Amino acid sequence: MPFELQNIDIETDFPGLARCLFDAHEDPPQKFFHIFFPTHGTTTEAREAAIAEAAVRLKMWHTEDPTSSWQKAIDTDTGRIIGAATWNTYLENPFLEHQPPEAYWFPDDSSRKYAEQALKRFDAPREKIAPKAHQYLFIIYTHPEYRRRGVAQQLLDAGLAKADALGLETYLDSTPPGRPLYEVNGFEYVQENPNIPHNDHPDEKWQEMEEKVGPFMFWLMRRPAQGKQTASQ
Repeated sequence: MPFELQNIDIETDFPGLARCLFDAHEDPPQKFFHIFFPTHGTTTEAREAAIAEAAVRLKMWHTEDPTSSWQKAIDTDTGRIIGAATWNTYLENPFLEHQPPEAYWFPDDSSRKYAEQALKRFDAPREKIAPKAHQYLFIIYTHPEYRRRGVAQQLLDAGLAKADALGLETYLDSTPPGRPLYEVNGFEYVQENPNIPHNDHPDEKWQEMEEKVGPFMFWLMRRPAQGKQTASQ
């Protein structure tokens, strides 16, 4: 099953991108995924509704953000989307007018408050360490059926080539499974980021989020421009 990288079609690709995103993060299950793309229920219908909502939101995030770029990997035999990556290329400090995150994809109850606290904690290390021009890898994923075939590596190569052409450092927030790939591509550990939202008086909805998501860990990682250290770094 050969594959190739392509730029996305904004008008047609987001449903397929969202479905592949869900498949990738459900095998193996990654509990933090519920913060960004929740499924409100346990039925097949609830999952389909979540994928449809994610497709709409991903498209909106992309079209309303001039720093956003996507690339997809497709199976050339079938045309199926088998992986993708989305980057933000910041030519100036992106945190100058940074607003607190609003997790409007949750109901207006404590589940939303839990998610918003988690999102704020997620961004905090990079906001402190990288208040400058840089490139950020927001999402990279491969469908489980196509792993260990170089899909993620090629997606990563394409994004890093853009960063190098612009002379930008690249940052990302890594899960434990992703660290080996990033380390062999010149990323260095910057800061451990445990994410444990807290509420002194948790109600039922907050407790449901704790059970579904629980504590999770990311590592902020950084790759110097052109992959090279300087004396000041």
